Amino acid sequence: MTLVSMTRVENAQKEELMQALEFETWIDKNGRIFLPEEFQHAYGKSVRLLVLLPEQARSPQKRRQPGSAKGILKILFEDDEHLDDFKAYMP
Repeated sequence: MTLVSMTRVENAQKEELMQALEFETWIDKNGRIFLPEEFQHAYGKSVRLLVLLPEQARSPQKRRQPGSAKGILKILFEDDEHLDDFKAYMP
């Protein structure tokens, strides 16, 4: 599908009338974006580009199991002093 419209764009330097083009295409492994032949008039010109990428399906994350860090974490010393600050909130 190709959609063509004109839109007025303002930036700090000047107000420009720009042509908005919407079409589906691909980007190759070298980063080149392919324009349909009907837009040859844009070849070699500086453009403003908006790329909409399809959202990638996320693989479901594994649920962590209790005790899975056993043997990995090491308690260097017991410190119960900081708990004194919370005595008023403890039953």
